[in-house]
Amino acid sequence: MEKDIRPHVLLAEDEISLGFLLKENLRLAGFTIKVCKDGLEALDAFNIEKFDICIFDVNMPKKDGFELAKDVRRKDQSIPIIFLTANSSEEDKLKGFEIGADEYITKPFSTQELIARMKAILKRSQNNQKTLLAIEDKVNVGHISIDFQNQIITHDGNQIRISATEAELLKIFIINKNNPLTRNAILLYIWGRDDTYTARNLDVYINKLRKMLKIDPSLEIVNIHGTGFKLAENVEV
Repeated sequence: MEKDIRPHVLLAEDEISLGFLLKENLRLAGFTIKVCKDGLEALDAFNIEKFDICIFDVNMPKKDGFELAKDVRRKDQSIPIIFLTANSSEEDKLKGFEIGADEYITKPFSTQELIARMKAILKRSQNNQKTLLAIEDKVNVGHISIDFQNQIITHDGNQIRISATEAELLKIFIINKNNPLTRNAILLYIWGRDDTYTARNLDVYINKLRKMLKIDPSLEIVNIHGTGFKLAENVEV
């Protein structure tokens, strides 16, 4: 019997009719789907089954989508997460991205648009993994050591844990060390698109990385006016 290689989706949606509609459309698009009616049920499913992508409604009973995503991120830093919500406020979108969302889609939405974004995220995730394999799991840069497999920065025996997104950003900076990277190139690589919300999210992550790298004066993420950023290394410092 051939193994089912269709992407497996964890869908947490408390609106029964919408959950059924999404399940049928995703099934026809080539996905297998596990539908859960609340956040606790979805977390239980995530702890038992293997999934390729998650879709979480934000406003759910027992455990909302944001809290569910935080729990998922504690176990898996790399699985793609899409939030669905009726709330289109910028504050909520930024909160979703800071938690680690790959997409934030407001209701009502087109199921075909959702499917297109899912396929783009999965393709980008696979391509990123291939690119990231080009760099070793453990890398020394400046006076720090980075363990990408366990997502840990070490400096003088002190350790800082980093998220999957922070690790991906560090890798693309290290691969292009001392060379400028455009904002557009970074945004497309990490999030697959360049818009207001991903741009704001990038600024959040750049600030986080700068604070982390303060432990090593030989490394600095430098603004390139009108272009983007570069990781500058001065090992003599």
